[in-house]
Amino acid sequence: MKRSLLLLPLLIALAGCKEEAANLPAPVEMNAESVGFYCQMNLLEHDGPKGQIHLDGAPAPLFFSQVRDAVAYLHMPEQSHAVKATYVQDMTGATWAAPGPWIEVSRAYYVIGSNARGGMGAPEFVPFSTAESASDFAATHGGTVRAFSEITAQDALAPAEAPSTEASADDDMNTRLKALTKHYGN
Repeated sequence: MKRSLLLLPLLIALAGCKEEAANLPAPVEMNAESVGFYCQMNLLEHDGPKGQIHLDGAPAPLFFSQVRDAVAYLHMPEQSHAVKATYVQDMTGATWAAPGPWIEVSRAYYVIGSNARGGMGAPEFVPFSTAESASDFAATHGGTVRAFSEITAQDALAPAEAPSTEASADDDMNTRLKALTKHYGN
């Protein structure tokens, strides 16, 4: 009898967790009408993992062309609606052209600071459902593995550094100059 009384609070807590999870809106699959919240571009035209945020009172989720953008949105203090659920695409066993299924944002492990670029060409927070998959990705592409709770506002809101194009622009200019020199015989 005493054992049953000790287990009762645990069972009530577990039931509450299941009820809370059951009240979460399900992730919505992207289609030709799905556009990024910030960029307003069709998400199906961009590679890499995406994010979606369901707001209280909103009929449809906000989609993000990059996971980093969704995480940044969550860290912004001036949001007008409560967040009901956030999902990101699991890159475990997936490819950049075909990201995996949606997983709840707090259940993912993220590789931050890798050479991976998201749908808009900025550095990406790459989500994985397992720490092992995230570590494998980081070993190949650089970066560090973090749980969602370890991602700070500074990580998410810091300006994204664009890839350097200076060398390629110089190389292109030199190639053009050489071609012109050959063409005009100098």
